[in-house]
Amino acid sequence: MRYGDRLNDRYRIERLVGNGGMANVYQAYDEILNRTVAIKILRTEFSHDEQFIRRFEREAHAATSLNHPNIVAVYDVGEEEAIYYIVMEYIDGMTLKTYCEGRALPVTKAIDIISQICDAIDHAHAHRIIHRDIKPQNMLIREDGTVKVTDFGIAVAMSNATLTHTMSVLGSVHYFSPEQAKGKFADEKSDIYSLGAVLYELVTGQVPFEGDSPVAVALKHLQDTARRPTALNPAVPQALENCIMQALSKAPHDRQQTVAAFKEDMVTAMSAERANEGIRGDDLMEKTMVLSPVSLPSEELEQTAPVPNVATVLPKPEKKKKRAWWIILLLVVLIGGAATTFAMWPDPTVVVPDVTGKDADEAETKLEKMGFIVESTERSSDTVEEGAVISQSPREQATVKKGSTVDLIVSTGSDPVEVPDVSDETEKKAIAILKDSGFEKVDVEREESEDIKRGNVIRQSISAGTEVIAKEQMITITVSNGSPAFVLKDLTDLSSTEAKAYLDEMGLDGTFEQEFSSDVALDQVIRQYPQAGAQVEPNDSVTVFISRGEEEKTVTATFPEKVVYDGVSEEDEPAPRQLVRIETEDAKGKRTVIEESIDQDETFDVPLTIDPGEEGKITIYKDDEVYRAKTITYNQAKSQE
Repeated sequence: MRYGDRLNDRYRIERLVGNGGMANVYQAYDEILNRTVAIKILRTEFSHDEQFIRRFEREAHAATSLNHPNIVAVYDVGEEEAIYYIVMEYIDGMTLKTYCEGRALPVTKAIDIISQICDAIDHAHAHRIIHRDIKPQNMLIREDGTVKVTDFGIAVAMSNATLTHTMSVLGSVHYFSPEQAKGKFADEKSDIYSLGAVLYELVTGQVPFEGDSPVAVALKHLQDTARRPTALNPAVPQALENCIMQALSKAPHDRQQTVAAFKEDMVTAMSAERANEGIRGDDLMEKTMVLSPVSLPSEELEQTAPVPNVATVLPKPEKKKKRAWWIILLLVVLIGGAATTFAMWPDPTVVVPDVTGKDADEAETKLEKMGFIVESTERSSDTVEEGAVISQSPREQATVKKGSTVDLIVSTGSDPVEVPDVSDETEKKAIAILKDSGFEKVDVEREESEDIKRGNVIRQSISAGTEVIAKEQMITITVSNGSPAFVLKDLTDLSSTEAKAYLDEMGLDGTFEQEFSSDVALDQVIRQYPQAGAQVEPNDSVTVFISRGEEEKTVTATFPEKVVYDGVSEEDEPAPRQLVRIETEDAKGKRTVIEESIDQDETFDVPLTIDPGEEGKITIYKDDEVYRAKTITYNQAKSQE
């Protein structure tokens, strides 16, 4: 996209403000609602992946339901000629990543920032929306310190993209959870892990795990324990370190159970009651994880005893077998499949089907027949019809144990909205306001009006403030055609003031231009367009040409200049002659026009050529000394002409 390009005949691109692996972000101007917005435009490599686009649109629309002071508002989601875009609130600030610049922040500042992020994420979780891509690059900070979280819903679309696409955005790898590293379903506790990783970076200036490649970092999320923050920054209280390390637990059930609990743990870490808190149990952070099984080549399998209901740690493998295990784990991480196993459960697994968009009763029946326990929660939706499934958890294609619970979010249809007041708005703006409020059916009628400007709304069929289901309602706006046509009178010989008064009185849009005239007096109307007698309507344009008077031209005039002879003669000697030289400076430049010797008083005619608004100069020398100098104005020359 380039400067000046438009989307949807509404959003004018102004400048590129950022780019990433999956999208570019532009500052743009909404020409309908007259506001600056940010537009995230998907890269072209994603625009032909139908499954990705379908998921992206569904989740982006869901994000529009989030309304919170710490969440970047999503205004619109659209597509134009295979360009998929999201219109968002424009934030004049910087990313948290830029704000940190690899330095450790004061602990109280870090807690303030993460507290605001927690409020945003907690609000999203209450609406059954998981962020899945919490990282400093997705946090924006205003000058007043307000933190805004962005990119809700996009990460879940990203999770289903191809490997090539996924690898392009693995900047997130420093913050995602072990279960995400294994390609498993991410839930609220995955967001808590990421919050812990971001807080870790804010108070230490370092990410929890570094590596030579994204895959190396992902493996550390699965295997290693991060260095304790107090080892990197002694200013970190032990209680805050405990909060961070619990959030970074490998097993989701060992982390804080909710974002609110994580926030409380973090904020109270600064309290006097926890000043002497000891190190929280290492077993939360370092216990062996029980991972889902993966098929290994038969020659790599060892004979194992039957596995009881408690995880059994396998004996240390031989060196050769360990290398094979690492190769398999690396391949599994790359394809986003199940990770290799330290311990194996005998329970059968099943793949979760995609039931989003289906009738809730049909979806529930299908899932129960497959052995799932189904729990449903109702939520309003402007995009999913009543009784259909908005979203599901776990997501489709996830591999889970038979008998697992599948949570369904079922649409109750659209919430009622208050009808906005669009009276006296332009037709285009009124339609945009109504569409933004959820009205899909807007009808336009027209009629003449002497009171309402042509093109503006006279009235609307549903009164402002009425609560309706916008998606189901047809709303009609009546737009003014202006007053009936009338005959334009003759404006010639009127003054500019009189002509303007007439145009204002009749509701006409007057444009005044000036030109010279030798026939029409200064400031009088020379002519008009349309001409007198034409049929016009209010708000029509009328051009009036006003006289500047006669055009001034360059003048040449002659000025008589008398030079008095004052020579003194000696006895018996003739009177000496005096040398007179006259120079002029005018439109022709500086030059000598007269050079003579005199023995008596003489009068010389000196010519000057002067342009309008300019001046001329005459300088008289007698015997090479200045005798007289004078300046002649254009008007003086014109009167002398």
